[in-house]
Amino acid sequence: MSPEIIHAWQTNNAVNDVLLNHLTTDMLKAGTPGGGYTVAQHLAHMVECSKSWGMELEPSQLASIPDLYSNYDPETGNFDAETNLETIQTIMRQTRDMMLKTAQNATSNGKLPHSSPAQMLFHMAIHDAHHRGQILLALKDSGFPLPDDSALWLPLRT
Repeated sequence: MSPEIIHAWQTNNAVNDVLLNHLTTDMLKAGTPGGGYTVAQHLAHMVECSKSWGMELEPSQLASIPDLYSNYDPETGNFDAETNLETIQTIMRQTRDMMLKTAQNATSNGKLPHSSPAQMLFHMAIHDAHHRGQILLALKDSGFPLPDDSALWLPLRT
């Protein structure tokens, strides 16, 4: 895997860390306008999607990482999300670290629909960016302060 892909993945995760470090427990309850996910649900979804794609590549690597959701209802798509901020931070970091390790050690594409493990990481970085935007919208709409703009962009400029 190219050093550029690894750097891009690590940069994406550094931006996630800026957001995670900004959040408070109260902020996790903020909802996306129009009845969308709460901040906690966005974070749980980000982890679950990463785990799901990673398990398509190598099932044994990510299966042991706990979920950040419970009580999933397949009919409605509703679920309860973890609201302990320390647990969320720990599991998000475990997931991202294992995703990189799994992609780096892959000897094939497994069951991925992506052209390569690197492409899977790129897909997940874009997915994270989408949900970071949704989280920022939920925070703003709920009257919470946003992280410093320069702090969010700094990892992308170094």
